[in-house]
Amino acid sequence: MRIQLKERPGFQFPLKFRPIISDTAAYLLLALFMYTAASKILTINAFSSTLAKSPIIGSYSLFVAWLIPISEIVISLLLIIAGTRKLGLYASLALLGIFTIYLVYMVSSGTKLPCHCGGAISTMTWQQHIWFNAAFLLIAAIGIRSYKK
Repeated sequence: MRIQLKERPGFQFPLKFRPIISDTAAYLLLALFMYTAASKILTINAFSSTLAKSPIIGSYSLFVAWLIPISEIVISLLLIIAGTRKLGLYASLALLGIFTIYLVYMVSSGTKLPCHCGGAISTMTWQQHIWFNAAFLLIAAIGIRSYKK
């Protein structure tokens, strides 16, 4: 005797909208990463100096100062190429997740460091930055969820 349970599917995006949703998410993330990568590279010495004051990064600041924008550029390339877009969405989720955890740590530790994200993003408080990242984490998750092979 075989017992079969009814599966309850979770929320599903309509099939015709999935490519539009996943592409929109990818392009929003692409814009974010290219903007922040360019900003960091253009001010690499100031970015590295700010990172050197971090209790977590400290002496690895120059390495991390280059690793972050290079990672953002690589992820951007993954998001541009249709065949690697899903990988780019997952990489976006991972990078944003790591950075959000770092931000939460910085807020909870009481460390007062300036944000060196460039442009409009640098005017945010640490708490606002966490919410901003949470929104882009949600965008990445929606992009992954709506991605159609």
